[in-house]
Amino acid sequence: MPSVLWILFDGGGDRPNGGKTPFHVAFKPTIDYLTSLGSCGLLDPISPGVRPGSDTAHLALFGYDPYKYYTGRGAFEALGAGIELRPGDVAFRTNLATVDSSGVVIDRRAGRYIAPEETRAVEEVMAKIGDEVAKRYGVEVVYKSTVEHRGVLVLRGPVSHKVSDTDPHKVGMPVAKAAPLGNDREAALTAEVVNYITARFTEAAGGLEINKARAASGRPPINAILLRGGGYMPAIEPVAEKYRVKAAAIAGVALIRGVAKAVGMDVYTAQGLGGTKDDVFDHAVKLAVELMGKYDVVFLHVKGTDSTSHDGDFQGKVAVIERLDKALAPYLDHLLKNYFIVTSDHATPVSIREHTGEPVPLTLYGPDVVPDDVAKFSELTCWRGALGRLRGIDIMPILASYLGLSEKFGE
Repeated sequence: MPSVLWILFDGGGDRPNGGKTPFHVAFKPTIDYLTSLGSCGLLDPISPGVRPGSDTAHLALFGYDPYKYYTGRGAFEALGAGIELRPGDVAFRTNLATVDSSGVVIDRRAGRYIAPEETRAVEEVMAKIGDEVAKRYGVEVVYKSTVEHRGVLVLRGPVSHKVSDTDPHKVGMPVAKAAPLGNDREAALTAEVVNYITARFTEAAGGLEINKARAASGRPPINAILLRGGGYMPAIEPVAEKYRVKAAAIAGVALIRGVAKAVGMDVYTAQGLGGTKDDVFDHAVKLAVELMGKYDVVFLHVKGTDSTSHDGDFQGKVAVIERLDKALAPYLDHLLKNYFIVTSDHATPVSIREHTGEPVPLTLYGPDVVPDDVAKFSELTCWRGALGRLRGIDIMPILASYLGLSEKFGE
């Protein structure tokens, strides 16, 4: 039986820059060849004009209405980081950041790269702050770094997810104060705890040896922690029950691993796949091809296209696309016997450096997929394809249908 290899370029969609996009410029003969034999279209990850988060977009792409199942990013980040959430736990996505002397954010990612010894120092600080919080508020704090500047913070105790973010989501703005979004005692306590952690981290960071070393090398200090997406673990029907599809995901990013786990996918990682713009994909693609013999759908997440977009790096984004395509090339004969789909979870135009709401290109190849006349995978070409304009939530039912796994509607 054939299976599906699904390549997802995170933030891969873009706007024309000098009349061209990274997908259009990139030399990607394998993807373009399969595109020429398949069917193309445009994809609204959620719906037209909606700026998706990576969390809500992946829920939709995996076949789950985010308006029904989304309870906050933090829970998926925690699950992907290997933290098993208990009933009542509230989890947040965190960014290590840089603020000036007045508390205004000047870098939401503290230069993005965080060395292993810096990660250890941050985790030691957070452990001490966690002890203070436990004594002061009776709330347990679990903190874990994930990739680069990213991390997860879990609060355990009489807490609530109904609090606002401290992350202002843009530079030039002060770190926000968490505020309760409900009238309950738990929300008020949670906001107080979050604000305590935020203030204490900045106080403690001033004396860290790692920041002296970073200053000496011209790197921005790690002197703030930004929290966003407070949430709890929702109840989700496994993908194997909802779509009768056995699925696996290969990802280096905690959020994507977490969303995949939440919907019942088996989750893998691979050498070289760290969730950064410097990832190499040979081992990940090899693993994906091997897993195609065991699963109906194998999903491979490529983070680097989003990271380079947020950095405004057009050529870096092109390079990520080309590295992935080069890794696919040795397996072309195998791919021709199976199904192959490529798309993005959202656009992150290099010129904007943020997620935007326009549709992204989509291509679907299969031995029995009716081809159209599109020969190149790009925003500038896929709009002409036979698939038309789809939503993210349409993808899994389409794949299940081609695999012969979907149930008939009616008699």
